[in-house]
Amino acid sequence: MSRRIALLFLAFLMILVVQPTIAESKGEKTIRIAGDRNFPPFEYMSSAGVYSGFNVDMMNAISIETGIKFEFVPLPWNQAIQALHDGKVDAIQGMKYSSERDKVYDFSKPYFTSVQAIFVRKDNVHIRELEDLKKTRVVVQKGDIANELLKKDQGITLVEVGSQQEAITLLSTGKVDAFVGNRITGQYFVQVMDKQENIKIVGGPLHPEAYGMVVLPKNKKLLTTINESIEEIKKDGTYEKIERKWFGEPILPWSTYFEKWMFWLKIAVLVAAVLFIGILWWNRQLKREVSKRTLEIEQINKQLQEKMRLLQENLYFQQQLLDSAYSCFVTLDQNGKIAMYNQKAQEMLYFSGDMAGKSFRDSPIVEFIPAKQIKQTFDHTVVYLQQEVTWRRADEKRILSYSLFPHKNQEGESIGVILNFSDITRRKEWEKQMAESNRLRALGQLMLGIAHEIRNPLTSILTYAQLLPKKMDNKEFCRLFSEQITEEITRLNDLVDDLLNYAHPRKSTPTSFPLATLVESIFILLNQNLTQKELSIKQEISTDCFIFADRQQVQQILLNIILNAIDALDVKGELTIRGKNGGSQVLIEIEDNGCGMEEADLDRIFEPFYTKKNDGIGLGLANSYQLIQENHGSIQVKSQLHECTIFFLQFPNTSTTKDETDVSSHDH
Repeated sequence: MSRRIALLFLAFLMILVVQPTIAESKGEKTIRIAGDRNFPPFEYMSSAGVYSGFNVDMMNAISIETGIKFEFVPLPWNQAIQALHDGKVDAIQGMKYSSERDKVYDFSKPYFTSVQAIFVRKDNVHIRELEDLKKTRVVVQKGDIANELLKKDQGITLVEVGSQQEAITLLSTGKVDAFVGNRITGQYFVQVMDKQENIKIVGGPLHPEAYGMVVLPKNKKLLTTINESIEEIKKDGTYEKIERKWFGEPILPWSTYFEKWMFWLKIAVLVAAVLFIGILWWNRQLKREVSKRTLEIEQINKQLQEKMRLLQENLYFQQQLLDSAYSCFVTLDQNGKIAMYNQKAQEMLYFSGDMAGKSFRDSPIVEFIPAKQIKQTFDHTVVYLQQEVTWRRADEKRILSYSLFPHKNQEGESIGVILNFSDITRRKEWEKQMAESNRLRALGQLMLGIAHEIRNPLTSILTYAQLLPKKMDNKEFCRLFSEQITEEITRLNDLVDDLLNYAHPRKSTPTSFPLATLVESIFILLNQNLTQKELSIKQEISTDCFIFADRQQVQQILLNIILNAIDALDVKGELTIRGKNGGSQVLIEIEDNGCGMEEADLDRIFEPFYTKKNDGIGLGLANSYQLIQENHGSIQVKSQLHECTIFFLQFPNTSTTKDETDVSSHDH
């Protein structure tokens, strides 16, 4: 008995000793694994900032299978390779096999077959295969297997870029003759960038080879576990699901379908034979089965009744939500009949009875929403947003705001129209009162500024006028009197001119002119100011930037902003001007690394007579703002105290005479 107790005690001690070792052995490893950050659909950063793709899903499946924790490090492809060599990562999740690469890396078992292709523009007629690439400019991705294919031929001029997306861009713009890269990724970017009309693939598939994970030889032991997990996920169907998710199902030839049909036909014949043999037994069991099925049908019927009850409650809840909304909602079906409406709409439209099922043309809706717009929303899925209209009803004038949205089913087909409208009469009255209050406040500030700016020169003139009888014989006094009186009068005259320009700016005469030429002429005018402070000037302006505006007024705007930037800069400061096209607008940025502005100043810099300069009047930016509005432009400012200030300007690059009512709607 005592011997048995001793054996049990020893066994208990062994369990205590072994258990920590097992727990430690089951602890998760963390492997840093790199991949291309822009190589869809294999690996890429999604629009939501998540690292996604076929390779990423494969690594996650391996992680689940092995318990190894992967830390993904998305990088440009050449940097990912360099990170592996520098020891910053342990592996690369996907690389195409080649004999040259096999000398440097150890490859896992392949989990894909990678194929290259030649991409050319649609107008190409002479490039059909690799041999035709001699004496041409070919773009490839840095570190891609295409470098090995093409560097053997010395007659090809290679252009290396960071990603295959950049390569497609160069090819589409005609800067290179061809692009050699991954066939699937290239087709992906051609479709995403909408380049199908001017880019095609020539020749057959190039260099089909195995594709898998790679490590340096010192980490070869890691591949043992990885290879086992790759085999396992292929067996359990995980690999097939991942492949179908990212590459879809292949379209099989007719012979393959025929063989499958024949196989299933044989199975069907066999099943029919078995059914025929068992038909007698089936007849015996029929009554028992019918009874069983009847019971199941009763249960299903109860479930359907419960679902119908839940559906009715859901519809009632939806109606409560609509009734609790502040706005009015009305939905129309595809025949223009009212399907649903909330309590607010019933009260505003004075519905005397149930309007469901009646045409909207027989309701007050047509009194403030044009039937043409409702038809366009249904037929062409046009969205009308925040349309304002005046509605007179029962001798009462109301201002309404309405929006129209197409009602679509799951297939994206238009099945009706959603109307959303509300009474904004009171809000408009508040806005009018606020505008009047702001106008009076601005007028008071303007009068204070005028009084301040006029009082200073008048004080100087008054002082000299009082001293004139006593010092008329003093030549020095007379000289100073003549100079300073003239200066003060000139100052008053300039102030009056600035006020006139601010109150009634000259009507703009828009023309189309290059931005780069205008900026060059401004810097020539300000050359002395720039030289005195030894400023560094950077111009990043596209040659195709043409502004459609009054050239003289735009010059005055830029001159005012650049002069303010020069005043804010210290010696050897930096001033940068950027310009580029953005759709129908030209985008201009003027940045300096000067003293910056406080947040409180940003809200007032465009007010007249607001300035922090000792010798400033405060009308420069106010006049600039007026001129920008006159030329259909816009301006915004960002600034950080003691760091930098950036002015963002926009001007049209085409005529702005389009009817403003056209911008009230857009395609949904």
